[in-house]
Amino acid sequence: MLAPMTRTRLAAALLVALAVAVHAPTLRHRFLLDDGVQIFKNRAVTDGAPLAAYFLDRSTTSSRADYNTRIYRPLRNLAFRAVVLVAGVRPLAFGVVNLALYALAALGVLALVSRLVGDVAAAAWATALWVVLPVHVEAVAYASALGDQLSLVLELAAIVVVLPAEGAGAWRLSAARMTGSAALAAAAMLAKEMAVTEPALLALLAVALGAWRARRVQALVAAHAAVALAYVALRTHVVGAVGQEPLTAHALAGGLRDAPWLLAHYLWITLAPLGHAASYRVAPPGALALVATVAAIGAALWLGWRWRRMVGVGLVWFALSLTPVLHLVPLWADLADRFALFPSVGLALALAAALAPLTRRAAVAALAAAIVVYGAGSVVEARAWRSDSLLWRYAVDRQPEAPMARTNLAAVLLGEGRLADAAAELDAFHALGWTRADVELKRAYVLLRLGRADAAAHAIDASLRLDPSSGPAHAIAGQLALARGDRASAARELAAAHALAPAHPSTALLALELGGAGDERVDYLRALEALGFDDADGAARAARACLLRAPGRVQCQAALGRALTLQGPLDAEARALLDRCIAAAPDPADRRRCQEAEWGAQ
Repeated sequence: MLAPMTRTRLAAALLVALAVAVHAPTLRHRFLLDDGVQIFKNRAVTDGAPLAAYFLDRSTTSSRADYNTRIYRPLRNLAFRAVVLVAGVRPLAFGVVNLALYALAALGVLALVSRLVGDVAAAAWATALWVVLPVHVEAVAYASALGDQLSLVLELAAIVVVLPAEGAGAWRLSAARMTGSAALAAAAMLAKEMAVTEPALLALLAVALGAWRARRVQALVAAHAAVALAYVALRTHVVGAVGQEPLTAHALAGGLRDAPWLLAHYLWITLAPLGHAASYRVAPPGALALVATVAAIGAALWLGWRWRRMVGVGLVWFALSLTPVLHLVPLWADLADRFALFPSVGLALALAAALAPLTRRAAVAALAAAIVVYGAGSVVEARAWRSDSLLWRYAVDRQPEAPMARTNLAAVLLGEGRLADAAAELDAFHALGWTRADVELKRAYVLLRLGRADAAAHAIDASLRLDPSSGPAHAIAGQLALARGDRASAARELAAAHALAPAHPSTALLALELGGAGDERVDYLRALEALGFDDADGAARAARACLLRAPGRVQCQAALGRALTLQGPLDAEARALLDRCIAAAPDPADRRRCQEAEWGAQ
């Protein structure tokens, strides 16, 4: 019979081995999704910034201005910077860190659950099932999800450090532990906004363990609540908003209506062995479905609490920790697998509490089978994360009504030179009833390239209605006017584009075309414009035309190298062109763009 400490250590070693065995294949994956804007196109990550800037300057968050008014994760960005300093801008380095954090998180889940249920074996089985859940694939495979992983580890540590060693024992509340716990909670929030629910979870555990009346426990929860309030105030000050969109009475009412429905969907994707996607679309519920969902959630929470206290705690944990992403405050995404990472710990706790009194032989076979099924599901789901092409095709197959899946697949198809297919995806986005200025602008560009001038005109009109201050949209509108021979309208659009975006390639291109220029500058600007719209084929054609007019022109070589990188893996020609650009391009901006293209193609 193994001693308790030996059993715990053996369980910990097996859980780490299981995490590595299931997720090690993701170490071969490339940068995906928003890794570009958040990592290798973000100068705060690749070049560094003053320490205070990560916390007080929102431009350090990413290279996209619209992201920087919606998310605030300074500790995550510092972690990105640390990875780059140690190992360079390499997807393998981020993959190793993500996998190490996931293994560490498994140990944190084991420590938390074993303390709360007082049964190491039940906690180990529940944690093993947590480790292999396919809903966690995104958090491990996606480099930018390092913040989710870091926040998970820190938040677990903030709770575990003050919990009693045995479920109903005395809380460990020395001044050092209380201070350390509050600091860990603050760090978790600075890595990912979802950790703001941590004080509520701590209060939940205090109530469930019968410790709430202790003054030091109340002081601990109050300190954590103060940390959360300070974090929200700091985030709002830096970002300039509470949610990802303006918080209005209408948005709050919609969030209150949709929250139970979204919670039910999060339970589904957390437990689903297959069918995950990088983007989801959740249709609004009917009145009957919503009433039934609310009733089912209420019944599950009440029955779980009455049956076994820790089962109820686990279910409440799951629901409570999801509140930041249930659209009670405006959010871009309907659902995301990575958002279920920390909440799923609650389900592991509920499972362990249910298992603890059972005869082991009755449960082991079922648990082992479930671990095999979910582990196989994780391996299958991870295959889609090898490239953007696989990821977004898989997402559209699984979630054809998800707007983000459509627009990102359109970008992939443009990179492959399949303009007509890209236009079909953008048209499908439009047909779903979604309108976004940047998507309508891209749609107008693609339709113009396909010779569908009337449809392009409708798209550019829609883009300008949504965002009249878009210089590129005015420039494309000018190109459309010029194509139909309306030089007066083209000149008016050029004046607007000059006022709003004087340095944009589309603005400069329209100016040259209006002036009747036909030299390599036009080809170069066409290449830059095409690159801005992910049109690899158009960029490569224009760059090669530029090189025919001006052989050896480094700017044209740089544009061609970036176009070839968009078209596929970094081949010898693309690498040589990018290396020449990085070493010799006269414009520092060109050198930077070539470096980013090389990083993104690894």
